[in-house]
Amino acid sequence: MAKLTAEDDFNIEVLKLMLQLAWSDGQLDLQEVGTILGSARSWGVPESEIAALKKLLEGNAAPPAPDLALLRDRPDEVFEAARALIACDGRLQAAEKEMLEELRIILSPER
Repeated sequence: MAKLTAEDDFNIEVLKLMLQLAWSDGQLDLQEVGTILGSARSWGVPESEIAALKKLLEGNAAPPAPDLALLRDRPDEVFEAARALIACDGRLQAAEKEMLEELRIILSPER
């Protein structure tokens, strides 16, 4: 198996965050699943990582926490992915909005 690149690591952490956002309202819509898997494929995430992501999407366990320190280096890309996920089902749930605001605070530059 090929070693993951720094770009792969970043993309995997963004996918973990997207998974947390998708589950934040207590349900996982088909549109959210499609957006997460489509993002993984368009970013060139290795198939072994996509397979692990599919298992997470199929399960009912809490999604793994992303490495926020890694995500903090590229907040604009993280927010773009988060907004795409939230918009994919056509509705903004209160839990999604709250989580997006928390993410904005967490990823903002140190005060």
